Amino acid sequence: MSTRPVEAGGIKTGSFIVIDGEPCRVVEVEKSKPGKHGSAKARIVAIGLFDNVKRSI
Repeated sequence: MSTRPVEAGGIKTGSFIVIDGEPCRVVEVEKSKPGKHGSAKARIVAIGLFDNVKRSI
């Protein structure tokens, strides 16, 4: 299986991503719109498939 970079806007709840080398299932995606003082931001919470540890980026 190969990995590839994706934009944060393309990640949906239930999809699979790799965080710190661990495969994870996304459980929450929170996006903010760009505003007067900065660009758009995204917060992604995922749970590891093998160790069930909650990870956030």
